[in-house]
Amino acid sequence: FLVLAVPGYYNSPDENSNAVFTQLLAEKGQLHRLENLNLVLANRIHPRSVKVVNDLQVPGGFLGLPVIYGIIARSLGAKVIPFITPFIALLGVLAWGLMISQHFGRRVGVLAAGLLLVNPVWWYWSSHTMMPNVLLMSLLLGAAYFLSCTPSEALSRRQEYRGLGLLRWADAVLAGICLGLALAVRLAAIYWLFIAVLVMIVLVGRRLPWSRIAICLVFAWLVLAPFLLINQSLYGSWLMTGYGDVSATVSDAAHGGLGAKLLGPVRPILFPLGFAPRTAVANFWSYGVKLFWWWSLLVGLAGLYLWRRCGRVSGWREQSPYTSAVLITGLIVSGWLILFYGSWSIQDNPNPNVVTIGSSYLRYWLPIFILSTLPVAGALSLLVDLSRRYHLAQVSVFLFLLLIASISGRQVFGAAQEGLIAIQTNLRVYQWEVQQIIELTEDDALIVVDHADKYLYPKRAVMYPLRSDETYQLVPLAVANTPTYYFGLTFPERDLDWLQNVKLPPLGLSIQPTADLGEHSLYKFIFK
Repeated sequence: FLVLAVPGYYNSPDENSNAVFTQLLAEKGQLHRLENLNLVLANRIHPRSVKVVNDLQVPGGFLGLPVIYGIIARSLGAKVIPFITPFIALLGVLAWGLMISQHFGRRVGVLAAGLLLVNPVWWYWSSHTMMPNVLLMSLLLGAAYFLSCTPSEALSRRQEYRGLGLLRWADAVLAGICLGLALAVRLAAIYWLFIAVLVMIVLVGRRLPWSRIAICLVFAWLVLAPFLLINQSLYGSWLMTGYGDVSATVSDAAHGGLGAKLLGPVRPILFPLGFAPRTAVANFWSYGVKLFWWWSLLVGLAGLYLWRRCGRVSGWREQSPYTSAVLITGLIVSGWLILFYGSWSIQDNPNPNVVTIGSSYLRYWLPIFILSTLPVAGALSLLVDLSRRYHLAQVSVFLFLLLIASISGRQVFGAAQEGLIAIQTNLRVYQWEVQQIIELTEDDALIVVDHADKYLYPKRAVMYPLRSDETYQLVPLAVANTPTYYFGLTFPERDLDWLQNVKLPPLGLSIQPTADLGEHSLYKFIFK
């Protein structure tokens, strides 16, 4: 939707950075850009989500998405880039449905897949095509499917007489490839994946297919290793990423609250983003429960219904030794994700009191929303079984899914501020502003910005933010080397007078209004 409406423009610095370096890898086979102004301006010429290392601009996040998408685009053409995430999201839904079908019955699997497809969080973040979270979860769902359902092994048993017996190991290989790519996309997922594996070992350790798991881990390492080598070449360390030290963004309460003190020295290991249980629960209540109250109510009612009829769901394969273990693991991992990311104070919106569908909490909690489709699917399947009019019940369930899709779509597209329609409107404004700035400024101009870097870069060199003493100290040097502008919210008369009469004169500078672009204006820095 977004990429077709306003191609080439994105609503967040992360998306724009991923798009820039994906395109760069597809066209030139490299993951760095040289901006000559960095050689004289202390490596400050870069947008958010881009770092400067050894005078080169490099990705400011995990490398998995730009590398994977860049390789695909290098083979199929850059025009496919916006469609990769939606396509992989569909494959993730398919993997989820097939896996649930294997362990809980075909109808439950079909319903779980349908519910995931129209889940508002999955739908919304699948539309943000250059964000890594849906890609991460789709790859992990693929790994789980191949590891637990072993479709190739079943095929090899039927075809072994034709010399295809080695196919029984293909599932482990494919699972390893998916797992390795997932870790490359977001290495931080190793925290909760490790917890999931640990819980599974405790619950059903003896029954796990260890030979298959060993092969999976070997191939995961083989796939991940090249990405670690790229980390080494770009950032100077195998495990270093463009994010740097995220602990610097953690609040004092998360660092030193009662919960953090109880964990003592293991807190930085288990919860590097801080540990504040009350904050985490409050954030999950606001973003994970209240924001999608209708989905939360549906999951709660379905869970209660299944609890009262525990063990009576037709098609659920209770003989599988992994079913209970997987459910328990899912609950534990969900709780840990709530504490891990909920303890972190994330402010995506300029107004910290506004709860929107675009909050990063939701994409970090995607595993929880995926798991939440299971009780709803199970309850719907049971209701169909108990109905005396089987075909009427099936039609009713289908209509119910359409209702869910309608409610979800209304929230995904129509939510205030960060719904897809609102974002589309913003992107069109960004597009118009960029066109005006390109016409009004020189090709080698430097634009000082506060938030416009996410759409001005890489069309113009940018430095952020204006309201920084370090930036002000560099502006005279910038003006001496290249035309330098500021683009941002139009200054009130009082603020402009303060700049002209107080802040800039000691630097030998003045600021000159150049163009009024509605809420934003373009100003030029000049020597007095």
